[in-house]
Amino acid sequence: MGWLVEMKSFKNFELTMVDQPDLEGLLRKKLYEDFSKGLVDLCVVRELVSSPRLMSYGVQAFSHPGLVLAGDSFLDANTMLADGGQKTYAISLDEWRQIEGGVERIDFYDFRDRSLMKVQIWSVNPLALSSFAMGVAVALSYKRSELQAESRISSALNELMMPWGYYAEEF
Repeated sequence: MGWLVEMKSFKNFELTMVDQPDLEGLLRKKLYEDFSKGLVDLCVVRELVSSPRLMSYGVQAFSHPGLVLAGDSFLDANTMLADGGQKTYAISLDEWRQIEGGVERIDFYDFRDRSLMKVQIWSVNPLALSSFAMGVAVALSYKRSELQAESRISSALNELMMPWGYYAEEF
C-alpha cells in the first residue's frame, strides 16, 4: 500500500520576463478565466511578469542609440499624461555597463533644469520589445511609492493598457 503524497504546484512561484516571446499571447492564455469576465487588473500581471527596472539614476543628459523613452516620458508620448522637466529613458543593463563610467550622476536638481534626465537600467533590451510588452514593461517599472505619489500615473497606465484589455485603477 503506497503513501498518498500531496503534490504542490510551482504555478504561484513562476515569473516571466517582459521580453518573453509573445508575452501578450502567454498572458491571454494564463489569464483566460479573468479575460472571460472582462478587463483584467494590471495587479494580476505584476504577479506573473517581473519588472524590468533594476536601477535608476538622475544623470546629466546624454545621447545613446540604446535609449528608449520610459516612465512618464513614455506615457507623455502615448497618453494624456504630461511629462516633467526631465525626460525618462530606459537602457539595457548590457548597454549601461559599457557607458556608465562616462555618465555623470546627479543627486539634487532644480525641477526646471532640462539638461538632466532620468535613466532606468532594465534587465531587458527595451528596443527589442513589442508595443504590448513595452506597455507592460513601463507599467511594471513604476515603484509602488511612485504610483501612490501621483495618481495620474495609474490613470495614464489605464489609458495605455485598455486597448489590450487591462485596467490600472488600483495599480
